[in-house]
Amino acid sequence: MARCPYCLSPNPANSSICHSCGRVILGAGGMTMRLEPSIPGGYRAHGARRGPPPGLGSRRGGKRRVAKKKNNLRSMVLVIAVAFLFLFTPAQDRISTQLQKWMDELMDQFGPAREYPVYAAYTVERNVFIENSYSQSLSFSYELPIPSVRTDFANSEFGFETQDGDPYPVVTLQEVVSMVASLKHGSNHVILPMMEEYLLAENAHPLGSSTEIYWPPVGENSERCTVSRCAIWQGEVGPGQMVILNVTYDVISSSFSWWGDSAAPEEVPRAAFDLSIHSGNDGNYDDYQRAGRLDSMYDQFGSVSNWYDRDPGLSSNWAIQGENNVVEAWADEIDSGLNPESEQNSPYEFAHAAFIKVRDSIMYKKGLSPARSGPACIVDGIGDCDEQSNAWMSLLRARNIPSWYEMGPMTNGEFNGWEPHAWANVIFPLDEQWCMEKMIELTTCFVEGEVDVVNNRWLLHTPTTLTEWIETPSHNGEINFDFYRPMSIGCGPCWTETWETIGSPDISGGTYRVPHIIGE
Repeated sequence: MARCPYCLSPNPANSSICHSCGRVILGAGGMTMRLEPSIPGGYRAHGARRGPPPGLGSRRGGKRRVAKKKNNLRSMVLVIAVAFLFLFTPAQDRISTQLQKWMDELMDQFGPAREYPVYAAYTVERNVFIENSYSQSLSFSYELPIPSVRTDFANSEFGFETQDGDPYPVVTLQEVVSMVASLKHGSNHVILPMMEEYLLAENAHPLGSSTEIYWPPVGENSERCTVSRCAIWQGEVGPGQMVILNVTYDVISSSFSWWGDSAAPEEVPRAAFDLSIHSGNDGNYDDYQRAGRLDSMYDQFGSVSNWYDRDPGLSSNWAIQGENNVVEAWADEIDSGLNPESEQNSPYEFAHAAFIKVRDSIMYKKGLSPARSGPACIVDGIGDCDEQSNAWMSLLRARNIPSWYEMGPMTNGEFNGWEPHAWANVIFPLDEQWCMEKMIELTTCFVEGEVDVVNNRWLLHTPTTLTEWIETPSHNGEINFDFYRPMSIGCGPCWTETWETIGSPDISGGTYRVPHIIGE
């Protein structure tokens, strides 16, 4: 029997009225419709449309509702309110931080950057050409540097030392495993000693019929090395003749960062035990008075404002000039941008800000001969590697921060082109309290690293530079004059040299990018 869809009492199937509650029903079909889920707009039952009666949802007069026009004032207030909430709530800080993180990642991956290998072993060939276009023989003498092992403490075998006197091991950054000298197309090959040993002129090895090579100690006469360990190639070139010295280097090199900041490339090796410098463990200007290398390098480099006179005559042409109005104005501007409480007494913070200032303000352009001085590079707004290094070191000398040159050829990340190069070294004290907590002897608590402005290398060594020589103290930097003039010969433009990679370098550890981000 069917049931009433309202009171659910039994009721005859064909009855249109419930005999229990008295309501009008549609028989058993009513029960079905009550129990089924509703359908939007209703559905038909026995030919009738279920749902609201016709006209119930329409406006009188038969006109459709027209949407009201937006109130511009209300919309503007809403936009301002949303902007206010976005700008002045903690959510804004989180969103801004995340956006900045994404932007940094994009710049790291796709922005302007230099790419370097972590480790590299390679063979490079140096060729020294002498051509005699005169009608008489030319005598010559050429000093060929023999590079020392380059560590994270320059050429030293010693670095940090504990308060108990135990040394920390230094990190080897570059080692020239072998050097072999010969004349181009000659049959006689001479292996040069990488360890410190000497061969005097009277025992020189012949190279061809008219030249010879030997490796004397450093001294002041013509048969001694004038700058550092070297081999001297000397002899004669006949009229209309050319001789070519070929020197092959086998080199093992590693990237290394003295910088402990989070912005330093994470793929690059650093000193063990977190003995790198960063904001927070850097020392102050007074720390240069500590006994040991800090005090020594301050006296021999930092306290001397003008450095490396390129004019051997009565006038002067200093490459580095700390006492100069242009340099001092830039130094004052850099100082004014540092935090007076945490940064203005830090040589590390000043030097880093000066690095960014020079890198971002001076455009690279092939240099002059002689190279622009630091002030000239700043005024011209252009400069090559030597000249931008002169500008940066001039700023440091204006604040008595010790800095000096490092020299050797440079190649690119593919090792398919070489050119002469010069960059800077600098020494920074580490914070005294930090040193004591690390149990480091104060006289050894410093970092001594490389800075190459043109190639965006802040406290970074890369295998793409072959260090031939790191400047040693001399009177006003005069030793640089000798290093830049290795050839003694009776003509000016009759000699040149080139570098070329032999074979393919062995790259290991992958590569990494050093992005150039303006202001950072």
